[in-house]
Amino acid sequence: MEPFHATPSASEFGTTKYVGDTDVGLKILEGHGVDQATYVFDSAMRKRILRKIDLRVLPILTFTTVFGFLDKQTLNYASIFGIIKDANLVGTQYSWLGSIYYFGYLTMQPLAAFLLQRFTPARCLSVAIMVWAVNLFLTVVCNTFAKLMAVRFFLGVAEGIVVPSFILISSAWYARQDQPLRVGVWFSANGLAQIIGGLGSFGLGRIHVDGISPWKWLYLIIAALTIFWSLFLIWALPTSQATAQFLTDEEKVAAVEMVRDNNTGIHNRTFQKEQLKEALLDPKSYIFFWFAFFGNLPNSVSTFGSLVISNFGFTSLQTTLLGMPNGAFEIIVMVAVTWFCIRFQNIRCYCVVFVNVISLVGGIMLFSAPFSNKAALLVGYYLIFAWPTGYAISLSIIGSNTAGHTKKVVTNVFTLAGFCSSNIIAPQFFKTNQKPRYPLGIGSTIFGFAGMIFTIMVFRFYVVWLNKKRAPMREQALAAFEGRREQGFEDLTDRENPLFLYVY
Repeated sequence: MEPFHATPSASEFGTTKYVGDTDVGLKILEGHGVDQATYVFDSAMRKRILRKIDLRVLPILTFTTVFGFLDKQTLNYASIFGIIKDANLVGTQYSWLGSIYYFGYLTMQPLAAFLLQRFTPARCLSVAIMVWAVNLFLTVVCNTFAKLMAVRFFLGVAEGIVVPSFILISSAWYARQDQPLRVGVWFSANGLAQIIGGLGSFGLGRIHVDGISPWKWLYLIIAALTIFWSLFLIWALPTSQATAQFLTDEEKVAAVEMVRDNNTGIHNRTFQKEQLKEALLDPKSYIFFWFAFFGNLPNSVSTFGSLVISNFGFTSLQTTLLGMPNGAFEIIVMVAVTWFCIRFQNIRCYCVVFVNVISLVGGIMLFSAPFSNKAALLVGYYLIFAWPTGYAISLSIIGSNTAGHTKKVVTNVFTLAGFCSSNIIAPQFFKTNQKPRYPLGIGSTIFGFAGMIFTIMVFRFYVVWLNKKRAPMREQALAAFEGRREQGFEDLTDRENPLFLYVY
């Protein structure tokens, strides 16, 4: 396949594009007859469009996150409402129900990369949600370890495309400087889900109907709500700016121009072998793997949180209520820290360090405080939940620093491989014979916080060096383009595009 030059000026700097499908953003601009070299829009237009996107796209991502987290957390709540007894789970079998989910998640990644190249993330997301709702319904009829393992595996398969879709949707709708807060908002819905789940399980835990255990009511109600949400998503979530009915034609053009300077494009259906090779050879891909690995190593605190708190000496219903403040703390930290990320340039890595230090302190408290001091143990447990903010910011870093659609979907495979690997092994650190302290499990979370701090600083030093190295080429390209705004939708990778500037 012969390459052709994106523009004569760009060719001087090696920015070539391979023949194939055109990026959606470029199609929208050409379809509206926009002169890319001269088109400009004012700040008032930008604010109006951003507000509209925040009112339509962001709530959808946020509530989808709520359902996704509730689906996973339902197993956590079910552990104290009878599922262990009803399914005759013994030894490490409950831990394996947490791990098998991520085997399914990992298995899905190559197919997810193909589907997200071929179809729009919005449509992939809608179908995935419907499939995972069906798996939740099936959980109710599972009365053995083997059946639960099968259902949990396919639940992981269904949800394996969700986070990659979220990353692509966020980078397609929001400028890089706007992404950290928005990713923080939809990611903070995990905290909201903990509050909703705590209240819901507290209420449903009081239901006693012959033949139907309280944990089954949890699954039935959440599954039904998830089905309705998937149907709503098909109608409400636009596939791109072109199909956004809440935008006028003029606003659709401006919404595309708003993300031009991301230099990451919106969506392209053509698979580029050269971008696959670049993703495999790019050190950032492997750093992103460790982002996800260390960022999710503490995740089992969510799965085992109810068991940890109940071992402090609280009843089942008290445990569900005491599991709610950590959700509120997560939301407050998430919104506050990501707001700083959009107010001040290139402080994302430092913010990741900050929240992981808070979590590190919490983990040490939970690990070492006297077991008679319930207040210290609870405070330590709550402080741990600053860590999701760091992982959310790292996702915004991944989306902002990867360009070229094929490279983006391949990079997502690296990220989700780290995510799955971490979540597969993490539950195995929580062993039933180590109750009530779970020293190995809590120790693994401390290791995860320390590893994330180290990895994010390695990334920062690396991209700062890359920006300095690429500065002369960038200056030459800016001079050659003479201020024209014709770049951004050529499906160039971050390495191919001389104008690309890494953020940190």
